[in-house]
Amino acid sequence: LIVVSASSKQSDDTTCSYMDMTSDIQIKPSILKPIAREIPANKPFRCQLCGKSFSQAANLTAHKRVHTGERPFSCLICNRQFSQSSSLVTHRRTHTNERPYQCSHCDKKFTDSSTLTKHLRTHTGQKPYGCDICFMRFTQSGNLHRHMKTHKNL
Repeated sequence: LIVVSASSKQSDDTTCSYMDMTSDIQIKPSILKPIAREIPANKPFRCQLCGKSFSQAANLTAHKRVHTGERPFSCLICNRQFSQSSSLVTHRRTHTNERPYQCSHCDKKFTDSSTLTKHLRTHTGQKPYGCDICFMRFTQSGNLHRHMKTHKNL
């Protein structure tokens, strides 16, 4: 069991000792409680910044780019940069018009499997994302997040 704790000291600036950066993020005192989390045996590689665990060291290395903003993978055609090599592979398809993922219902083609998965929901009617407040359901997580803003004043 590893216990991750936060200091109860408040200031206008929050300093990250890991990256030696300062931010003006306001931290609510209610979240400054020690957090106890178990590391799953099948995910021994843990991010020291957010506590997320991974099964492979390479996945942790890739995840750390979320915190650092590093984008080491660059498109040779347009110079756009990516944090994940798989994102670069998918992006390259925009230049080549390669669309290897085909819908079995209407024959539309897509550059990546996740876009095909979202598209398939237009045929199946599946709405996997639900609001815990009013129980409306959505086909995409972004639509649920946008919807949640309607409940802000409740």
